[in-house]
Amino acid sequence: MENKQEQFERADLILKYLKGELNPQEEQEMELWVEESEKNRLFFDRIRNEQALEEELAFFSRIDTDKAWQRIAAQTVDQQKTRSLWSVNTVWKYAAAITLILGTVFLIYQTQQGKHTAPATIAEVTPKLQPEDILPGGDKAKLTFSDGSVFLLEDMENGTVRQEQGVKVSKLDGVVTFEIADSKSDQVFYNTISTPVGGQYQVVLPDGSKVWLNSASSLYFPSAFVGNERTVELTGEAYFEVARNQKQVFQVKVDEATIEVLGTHFNVMAYANEGRTTATLVEGSVRVKKGNVSKMMTPGQQATIGEDIKLKKVDVDEAIAWKNGLFYFSSADIATVMRQMERWYGIEVAYSGNMSAKHFSGIISRNTEISKMLEMLELTGSIQFRREGRKVVVSTI
Repeated sequence: MENKQEQFERADLILKYLKGELNPQEEQEMELWVEESEKNRLFFDRIRNEQALEEELAFFSRIDTDKAWQRIAAQTVDQQKTRSLWSVNTVWKYAAAITLILGTVFLIYQTQQGKHTAPATIAEVTPKLQPEDILPGGDKAKLTFSDGSVFLLEDMENGTVRQEQGVKVSKLDGVVTFEIADSKSDQVFYNTISTPVGGQYQVVLPDGSKVWLNSASSLYFPSAFVGNERTVELTGEAYFEVARNQKQVFQVKVDEATIEVLGTHFNVMAYANEGRTTATLVEGSVRVKKGNVSKMMTPGQQATIGEDIKLKKVDVDEAIAWKNGLFYFSSADIATVMRQMERWYGIEVAYSGNMSAKHFSGIISRNTEISKMLEMLELTGSIQFRREGRKVVVSTI
């Protein structure tokens, strides 16, 4: 098998082929490599498929790869390793772009006990038959009105308006907006918008605040905000862009905690199976309260809410990656990785072997079929997956 440097050189050679820049010697090198194995020939046939190439590179071009690479490379890689990775940085980006032909993924590698191994490269990708694929989640949610009636938001046609239980619901460009139906009425109705496993949705609340709901989440909110508070209740995860209103504080109630703001951008993660609730502040200021404990946050901080409230500086891009259509793992253990996949793909996960040392870092499109996702994780060489319908068994190698 080629070593890492040889794999990067091969990626550069393939890129030159795609650009029509091979010299006679390089053409001969390319021909010899293609003839070496059936795997190489299949891969070469794949990169010559212009439609597939255009589709995958179009996806790649939408992502800020320089920023993503710098962020990951700078985390806990030792100095010597960082130098060796930076020396082939340009080639790695090319390799990543070509890898996208077989998997819409880039920058994924394993981290074990603080040691980072180099990212998986294209020469290691082997086309293989997959069982019937599991597609990623999408825009799905249901709205439950105060009288118990239920309406599926994905069934609502674009550009339509519906009025129910004191709230006017309109949909435009895939975003659902809630407005007060009768401003003269003093009656307030409470509604719930909830996303299933494999669902997400963006809504605009009656005060103009924008909310992005992640999968398996729900938001309980009124048809109108009255008094000096705007209070909603959350389970699961959501990103908020709160409309500023000096007269009404905005409150997000989650478990036994309350997050208070006047106008700001922040993320709240409160899945029961994650074992912790976090609030991450992107912009503005936030007060987190639980019992007699109250702490103010500044942008770039994350509050972990347990018996106490602990603040720390974090990479906010990681916390809100899901809202931007990405999985973002930073030395995440395999259980954390798989819990996110369970919620997004609607799968069941089982484990075989000791997983305690398996940690991964990477950025992956959430618009990736599960077969590609699993294949790229397998390229780290430390785990493998077996699919049984919607059940995925993870085992060590």
